Amino acid sequence: MTTMWAYGVKKEFSKEISKTPHEFRKPSDGISLLEIPKPEPKKDEVVVKVYSSALNYNSIWSAICHPISPFQLINNHIRRNPRDSDHAQDFAILGSDAAGVISEVGSDVKDFKEGDEVIIHCNVVDESDPISSIDSMLSKSQSIWGYETNYGAFAEYTKVKSSQLIKKPKDLDWETAGSYCLTLSTAYRMLASKNAAKLKSGETCLIWGASGGLGSFAVQLCNLIGANSIGIVSSEKKKSIVEGLGADFVINRKSKELKRFVKDDGSPDLLAWNTFSNYLKKQGCPEIDCVFEHVGAETLGMSVYLLKRGGRVVVCGASSGYVSQIDLRYLWMELKNILGSHFANKAEAEEASSLIFERKITPLIHSHNKIESLGKMADLLAGEDISGKIVFKHF
Repeated sequence: MTTMWAYGVKKEFSKEISKTPHEFRKPSDGISLLEIPKPEPKKDEVVVKVYSSALNYNSIWSAICHPISPFQLINNHIRRNPRDSDHAQDFAILGSDAAGVISEVGSDVKDFKEGDEVIIHCNVVDESDPISSIDSMLSKSQSIWGYETNYGAFAEYTKVKSSQLIKKPKDLDWETAGSYCLTLSTAYRMLASKNAAKLKSGETCLIWGASGGLGSFAVQLCNLIGANSIGIVSSEKKKSIVEGLGADFVINRKSKELKRFVKDDGSPDLLAWNTFSNYLKKQGCPEIDCVFEHVGAETLGMSVYLLKRGGRVVVCGASSGYVSQIDLRYLWMELKNILGSHFANKAEAEEASSLIFERKITPLIHSHNKIESLGKMADLLAGEDISGKIVFKHF
């Protein structure tokens, strides 16, 4: 039996950590270096030797086993996809962004071969589901690789379905190739595809966390679409970064005139919302057609409030918490819409990737690191509002 190294969560740890309040859990405590059997591909899968990977917030949630254990997520995936029963192990390998070289191919794989350089996108879906021909993100089989499935990116080798592969251009460096796919594809679907906000030239989009791995792509997509962008950041340093990305307006939400946007009990703070709205107007910001929302509990209510009549909030996450209170008067009485969006289908991921390949969009990279520093960098991402993606070299 051939073995490999990998970084993941042990099942025994997930049971132990449940006794600790989640606010006291450190990602590095949950991430272990493991020696496990090298995976073997099913007939429609490939094994990829991983050259580079990147850290996303879903790996933080998995490492601290909150709000749900990765083993529960994997079990849910197996119930939807019984063919993946081999994902039920006493470990969960994390990571949803990677690039590498194919080392083995399943018997039914036709479009890829050993030695191909590839980028892995994280949409795992049953292509035989009829809805997949329309939009695979609507399939009940859909899962996110390395979060809801096992054998993620942070390993010597990973195995994925061949439908998850995008061919890497030879002139694209490995660190870029492994850094962008989850966040750029997510932002692309939210703003540029027909399946979510459908942002138009001349419209204005407010972007929370505009210097992060997700928000920095949203700013650049606004530039390409011809939309105005209002980037919200948390420091003057990040303000300079987002200005450099080409945002039309950049607001430091921690300036003296601004404060938290919900009360201590999580209820709407209408005074704070009005103060922030007036501050945007003083800065010359136009009316807001769309809000790019991924913060959740602390901002969703105000995102709805800030929109012009008929505007829309597009939501892909909730880094500050899943439960949010909204003053519904500002939703129905002003004809506003809240749209849910999740990653991207294969066509959207390929369209987004082409923007990287053609150098129309550039990933904002926080740091390049050895994979051995994964735990340390996961603690950094969990504890700080950092700018850009944390990228890893695997050898």
